[in-house]
Amino acid sequence: MKNYLIKAVVLLLSVASTQITQAQSTEMSLKDVLQVVSVGNRQLQIRALELKRADELVKEAKSYLLPSVQFNSSYLVFAERPVIYLRDETATPKANDIKYGGRLAFDANVTAVYAITNPVAKSELKSAVLQKQMDVQSKRAYEEQLAMEVSQLYYTVLFYEKQKKVLMQSLWRNEQALTDAKNLFLQGKNLKTDTLSHFISVQNIRLAISSLDNQVQIAFLQLKQLMGIESTMDISLSDTLSVEADAAAFEIAASLVDIARQNRTDISMSKLGIEQRKIQLQKTKAMYKPQLLTFAQYQVQSQADDFGFRYYGLPRTSFAGLRLSIPLYSGNRLKYQSTAVSVSVKQQELALADLDTKVQTKLTALSLRLQDEKSQWAIQKQNVEAALINYKMSNERYRSGLSNRLELNDAELALTKAKLEESRLQYSIQLLFVDLKKEMGVLKLINE
Repeated sequence: MKNYLIKAVVLLLSVASTQITQAQSTEMSLKDVLQVVSVGNRQLQIRALELKRADELVKEAKSYLLPSVQFNSSYLVFAERPVIYLRDETATPKANDIKYGGRLAFDANVTAVYAITNPVAKSELKSAVLQKQMDVQSKRAYEEQLAMEVSQLYYTVLFYEKQKKVLMQSLWRNEQALTDAKNLFLQGKNLKTDTLSHFISVQNIRLAISSLDNQVQIAFLQLKQLMGIESTMDISLSDTLSVEADAAAFEIAASLVDIARQNRTDISMSKLGIEQRKIQLQKTKAMYKPQLLTFAQYQVQSQADDFGFRYYGLPRTSFAGLRLSIPLYSGNRLKYQSTAVSVSVKQQELALADLDTKVQTKLTALSLRLQDEKSQWAIQKQNVEAALINYKMSNERYRSGLSNRLELNDAELALTKAKLEESRLQYSIQLLFVDLKKEMGVLKLINE
C-alpha cells in the first residue's frame, strides 16, 4: 500500500510541474490508477472534508454533556432611581415614596451550570454519531461508484486499443491485397472495379481506426479528470483484457449474497436509516423527560453616586442549588410523533427487505451472465484459431494460384471479425467482473 501511495504522490507532483517541455509516458496498472484517484479526485476530497465536519459535530454534541461556565458584567446609569413603596394609607400625614440605591450601579457574576440528567443532549450525541457513520457509508458508496467508473473507463481504453490493433493487422492485409490488385490490373489480369473495391475497404478500415483513436482520446480525458490530473499528462495503461487470472474468481454461490449483505453500503445505510428513525423517537421522548440541573453563582455588586470606582464597596454574594424541570402536558404530541416514527421504521424495514431481494436477483443474474460470457469466450478463442488457420491456408492457396482473391478476402474478413468478437467478449467479461464486485460491495479504490 505504501508503494501505491508513493506512486500516487510522485504522479501528482510530476503533474504539478509546468517546467517539463517533453512529457514522458507513465505506465499505470488499474491498481495504480485507482490509487491516484483516491488521492487526487476532487469530489472524493469534498467528501473527506464532510467527514471532518461530522467529527466536529460529534464533538459539539459531546460538549452539551459538559458543565458550562459564564461570566456576566454590567454597569448601569440610572436617570431616575427606583422607588421603594412604604406608604401607609391609614397614617396621617401620609409618607412620601422613598428612592433608594445609587445613581451608578456595577455588578459582575460567574455562573456554572451542569446537567445531572440531560436526555436531550444524550440523544443528540447518539444522532451525531449515527450521522457520522452514515457519512462514512456515503463516502464509501461514492468510492465504489468512482472505482466502477474508473475501471470501466480503463477497460474501455484497453478494448479500443485492442480493436485498433486488430484493425491495424486487417489494414496491413488489405493494403497487401490492394497492392496485388493494382499489379494485376496493370498486367491486365484484373478488373478496375476489383482495385476500387480493395481501395474502398482500406479507406473504411482507416476510418474505423481514426474513430477508435478519437474514442481513446475521449476516454483518456475522462479518466484523467477522475484521477484529478492535468489533461496534458501522458499516461499509458499496462494491464490487458486478459481474463485467465480472474476466470475462477467468482462463481454462482449463495456465499455471494452473504458477502454482499456484509459489505454493500446501501444495505448498511438502510440499517443505519432504521437506527436513525429510532433515535429520532428517542429524541422526541427525551424532550418530555425530567431534567435535573445543578448550578452555582458568585456575584459582586455595588452602587454609588460617583464615577470613581474607588468608592465602590463590592459586596459579594454566592449560592448553589438544583433545578428540576418536569413536563406535564404537551397535547399528546409525544403519542402522535411516536406513531409517525413507528410507521417510518416499518417503511425502512420493508425497503431493506426489498433491497435484499433485489441484491439476490442481481447477483444471480450477473453470475449467470458471467458464466455465459466465459463460455462464449472459450468458444470464440477456438473460432479465432480456426479463422487464423483458414486465412493462412487460403493465403497459401492464393499464392499458389489454387484459389481466387475473393476466397482470400472472405478468410481475412472472417479472421478480423473473429478477433474483434474475441476482444468484445473479453471486454464484456471484465466489465461483468467489475459490476459483480460492485454488487458484492468489495470494489474499492484501495485494497485493504
